[in-house]
Amino acid sequence: METGSATRAGERLGITQPAISKLMKSLADECGFVLFQRRGGQLVPTREAQLLGLEVARLFSGSRRVAEFIQAIRTNQVGEVSLAAPPALATRYLPQILASEIRDLSDLHLQIMSRSSPQIIDLVAAGQLDIGLSSMAVDHPDIEVEHVRSFALVCLLPFGHPLGAKPALDIEDLREQPFISLPTGDCTFSNTSRAFKVNGVSVSRRIEAPHSETAALMVANGIGLTIVPPFAGIEFDAQRVLRRAIRPVEHLDIWMLKRRNRPISMAADMIRAQILRTLRAIDEEPLAQPSVSLASVSLAS
Repeated sequence: METGSATRAGERLGITQPAISKLMKSLADECGFVLFQRRGGQLVPTREAQLLGLEVARLFSGSRRVAEFIQAIRTNQVGEVSLAAPPALATRYLPQILASEIRDLSDLHLQIMSRSSPQIIDLVAAGQLDIGLSSMAVDHPDIEVEHVRSFALVCLLPFGHPLGAKPALDIEDLREQPFISLPTGDCTFSNTSRAFKVNGVSVSRRIEAPHSETAALMVANGIGLTIVPPFAGIEFDAQRVLRRAIRPVEHLDIWMLKRRNRPISMAADMIRAQILRTLRAIDEEPLAQPSVSLASVSLAS
């Protein structure tokens, strides 16, 4: 069809001219119509051969697309990944952690959801999430759990607060201070409440925030103090929020969840590996300093 010559076709395919002629005759016999006519030393395709050639070209094009799609899947260029995490991780950290991985993957659809840990556990158990990050330990027959790491909680104070003069705080320093608490089901609430009770410290619980990011925003607006995970409110600089380590140290554990006996895609596994690698590599020291920003936090990959 393209060369007009059995000899040149054979050269292109790496077989002899007689072999080409034999294949052409066999195909014509199978089709039941003439494929080529010889004119002036050239093989000229009939109209029927041209129609057949168009269909064959479409088939080859389709097979190429399939091969390209397989390669795209293999290299995580395409796919769908659903991921949920507590607000402090989903709204700040995860987009930055994953940016380098997904920037050039135009056909990869990544859904990042901000949910509470109990909601995330339910979604993973129901098979509605590829990956979940939770601050609650899980013992569920349908969920595989992997411990990511522990983070030391920090105290956030409004700019200009007298306690800001101290480089680190003792739990006793918070006695009778206006305190912004988290919901009773939140692990941070449980940890801080236990610390207050064990140390005999009473705080003035002014307001309950739905999650740590809201609590940080309230601190930035001078409403009170709070104790949150170290990655909460890191968009506020020292002109709005002061960050202090607090003693005795209370920790928050982060767990990675996936549905048991349900293999995740290669793309989801790439996302999972990047999250684990980066969260485990984060240096906590900058997170408890008086001034912190996303740019100052090491997110090594």
